Amino acid sequence: MPGKNVAPDEDPASTRVDCDSCVEFRLGETEANAERDWSRATDCRVLLRRHQD
Repeated sequence: MPGKNVAPDEDPASTRVDCDSCVEFRLGETEANAERDWSRATDCRVLLRRHQD
């Protein structure tokens, strides 16, 4: 059984819809990477994954 982020056709990219929180976590990761704040970037990725599950 596919997870919530996988479309029935098994292509996760075909149905990805980001809510405001997802967008905020992705933006935070991008900003952290630009500032070379690897710890904060990791935190954003973890928070995004937990939010999506």
